[in-house]
Amino acid sequence: MDYKNLTLDTFQEQAIEGIDQEHSVLVAAPTGAGKTIIAEYAIEKCIQNGDRVIYTAPIKALSNQKYRDLITLYGNQVGIVTGDVVLNQYAQILLMTTEVFRNTIFDNINRLNDVGYVIFDEIHYINDIERGTVWEESIIFAPQHIKFICLSATIPNIIQFADWMREVREIPIEIIEEHQRPVPLKHFLYLKDYGVGTCSDLQNVQGNYADPTNFSYREFSSLVAKDFPGIRKTELMAHIQREKQFPCLYFCFSRKLCKKNAEYYAKSENLLSKVQQRQILGHFDSLCERFGILEDRNVKQFRFLVSKGIAYHHAGMLPTLKEVVERLFTLGLIQLLFTTETFAVGINMPACSVVFDSLEKYDGISSRYLKAREYHQMSGRAGRRGIDDIGFVYAKVDPKFTDANQVRITTSGQIEPLESQFNLSYSSLLNLCNEHGDLIYDVCTQSLSNFQNVTRLHSIDSKQGRATKELSNLPEPTCIHQEVDPHTQIASYNQLLEWVSEEDRRLKSERRNLHKQKRRQKSKRNWRSKFNNINQEKQRIQQKKHSSLCDSCNYLSSCNQLYHQIQRQHDLLLKLKEERDYVERYQQQQIEFRLTILQQLDYIDNFKLLPRGEIASQIYGYETQITELLFNGILDSLNEDEINVLMMAIVCEPRKDSFRHVKLRQKMLRNMLRNADKMIDRVRLVEKKFDTIEPTPKLELILSVAMLEWSQGCDFEDLPQYADLADGDFVRSFRLVVDLLRQIRRAAAEMSSLGNKLSRSIDKINRDVVDAERQLRIGQ
Repeated sequence: MDYKNLTLDTFQEQAIEGIDQEHSVLVAAPTGAGKTIIAEYAIEKCIQNGDRVIYTAPIKALSNQKYRDLITLYGNQVGIVTGDVVLNQYAQILLMTTEVFRNTIFDNINRLNDVGYVIFDEIHYINDIERGTVWEESIIFAPQHIKFICLSATIPNIIQFADWMREVREIPIEIIEEHQRPVPLKHFLYLKDYGVGTCSDLQNVQGNYADPTNFSYREFSSLVAKDFPGIRKTELMAHIQREKQFPCLYFCFSRKLCKKNAEYYAKSENLLSKVQQRQILGHFDSLCERFGILEDRNVKQFRFLVSKGIAYHHAGMLPTLKEVVERLFTLGLIQLLFTTETFAVGINMPACSVVFDSLEKYDGISSRYLKAREYHQMSGRAGRRGIDDIGFVYAKVDPKFTDANQVRITTSGQIEPLESQFNLSYSSLLNLCNEHGDLIYDVCTQSLSNFQNVTRLHSIDSKQGRATKELSNLPEPTCIHQEVDPHTQIASYNQLLEWVSEEDRRLKSERRNLHKQKRRQKSKRNWRSKFNNINQEKQRIQQKKHSSLCDSCNYLSSCNQLYHQIQRQHDLLLKLKEERDYVERYQQQQIEFRLTILQQLDYIDNFKLLPRGEIASQIYGYETQITELLFNGILDSLNEDEINVLMMAIVCEPRKDSFRHVKLRQKMLRNMLRNADKMIDRVRLVEKKFDTIEPTPKLELILSVAMLEWSQGCDFEDLPQYADLADGDFVRSFRLVVDLLRQIRRAAAEMSSLGNKLSRSIDKINRDVVDAERQLRIGQ
């Protein structure tokens, strides 16, 4: 089959056949295999049928990129709605983040009546701990007439996932799998002090480790060539350049490292010809001028990097500068791009080779090895279809400190299955109460978590069956002393032994203390008396032990062995019962806890929404904080700048690292924030009664001065003097406030005077580089 002048692969034909049959399709195919064609076919099918189609993406950058791609093809038939941008929101083809789609389901489900297909790009995000529940809620609660196209590079448990979707969706779903990459990959390790090798070479090196510092470079090169013939002794970037494996995506797991590496290589490397240099600088200057950042404080330094064919990309950069980098990379002009893992998500920017600066990363809690899914998601960017015959992947490791088994699991191990992260927020629960009342628990049993728990329960039941059978096969305990119960007798004896051990430890400790005191005492009479008391007590303990019928019994060993075998099986059965109860009850218990909290806070009564609940149901994220503040009337008494400072304190997250910032000095503002926090304390006091519910965070003031200055009109270049924050983090924080203010304005629509004030608050923030809609329009 041909489509858009391309001969389709078998998996693409199968997916298109499913779409023609008006089915949902679940597609797992490697990065670069051509999943986008399937989405484009569904879009054209909807256009022909007069239906609307929604394309959701996990990150705004991907939504923006898809918007630019589709508007080139379909013009004003395309719209976009994210937390930052609302353009042509009733268009036939609508781009959304998944959160916006989920919110639409709860806010106004009738807006989805004419939607034929919803495309979920990167559906494996359902596995994301923080955001995965949004995908799950979307699939469960979307109108049943909607069909889904779910796209991912890998879904190891695709059959289980499809079976769950069949349970909660009425329309049939087709499973489409493609395992063959259009451009095969070769995976290597770069062993520090050794060179390019494989997992086997890593194990050999660790088994025969010789310290390379004991040799000259020439001697060491000879040693490597002799003892480890699979290893190519070389510097990695020199190897990639020599093998003509540029452009290269170089993944680092820290922003500072991205910048540091780019600056280091730019000092010594020039990866472009003079013609290419003129080309890339022409594009760079033109794009920066278009976005109005040509005079930005970081752009001049960045221009030097770009002139060498080198750049970096991470969330701390200005969004406009990130877009410039993305466009230059798409044009094939950047040869070496240092980037964090966000570049691996969905954005269609493959390279010839991929490098991992490390296979370990800090995930906010601890340092850990990459999961196989993360590694394959990023390494999948290697190999450009139609350009490269092979894609190359290199992971840098230090043999001295690397766990070879973990490296093998990450780079060649089985990819982890998708796991449910279902975790309803307060606003989701309120919307479900409003829609389903006391049937909310039945609705929540439709979750993937519940579906997967059925499998877990079957596994636990099997273990319980085996443990019960093993217990029944053990002989009944007997005792030569007819007058006692054999099981009670040996159990009592074991408890006695534990008590004797504890008492022995106590007496030994007291004896040691007496020896320390002995030297300091003038009279030894008191010391001897205490020492004798300890000896006497020890004798009494031993006598109690010897008085047991079991102590001198010839059958003690065999009885004890049987007793411990029986006890182990009882303990195992008890543990399995507790595990089963936990799995069976956990999700319902969490919902019960949250509903109890909402009831105690007067948000609901008998599953019906009260006025507070009506407001909170319309706000996604920070719903309890905003509801408490609205009902206490604090927003009515504040001006626009004060509202912005308060909203920033709500959305701002505390930093674990040292963070230089100017402290808020205005006493009136500090008092206002203190009073606001006391209002929110009402929520925290109720939440603290439930151990598994994370309490609502306190207000965070580290960006209060920066927000106040920005709201009052300062230039973006002035912000670093108020807080030591990256450009991109300022923009992200300000955009979060804008999104929250828009939600409050919608929720408080009947309060016209407050709505007008909130609009003015938004206008004071949403300017210059913060204005995402402006950036998108300029970039078209």
